[in-house]
Amino acid sequence: MSKDKILSESLRLFASKGYEGTALSELAEQVGMKKASIYSHFKNKEEIFWAVIDRAYQDEIDKFSQGMKEVQQLSFRERLHFMIDQHVHFYKENDVNATLWRRMTLFPPEAFREGLKAKLLEYEQQFNTLLEKELQVAIEEKEISDIDLDTGLAMILCIVDGLFVEYSYYDENEFNERVEAVKKMTWRSFAPKVEEG
Repeated sequence: MSKDKILSESLRLFASKGYEGTALSELAEQVGMKKASIYSHFKNKEEIFWAVIDRAYQDEIDKFSQGMKEVQQLSFRERLHFMIDQHVHFYKENDVNATLWRRMTLFPPEAFREGLKAKLLEYEQQFNTLLEKELQVAIEEKEISDIDLDTGLAMILCIVDGLFVEYSYYDENEFNERVEAVKKMTWRSFAPKVEEG
């Protein structure tokens, strides 16, 4: 329980203050224990940091995987829109995780830049594996055009990454309008081509 509490509070502090701006003394105070007690769970701040990052990335993969299972019976178009909506929901409703993700991907601590890049690529590979299956099935069932899988994956990743950044800059209404516009344009790229008769 104490370990989970440390990780939860560390997530909040790393998201709001960054790695460098978070002191173990402040973390201990927020958790309600002595600084020395933290060392009974983690050997140092760096170990806490990577535990928080690992948990945040794994949570996102688990949510995506579970979400796609729940909409498996829907058409690919509906699943594609659900996929986009799931990411948008993450930006809007899970502010602490989203803030951590934004801070660590756009402004990583210099000492951890390469490690965070590797972690992001690891997450992307897991995401791509799940997404590639979705695209392959949709192609086989002729729900979408016979597209190059790498191109399709790159397009979806660029879309969700772009929305992730845009959420920081636009008000709710304008952002929602952009999400709907992106859904329409994305589907046009995947939709089966109408044969000329």
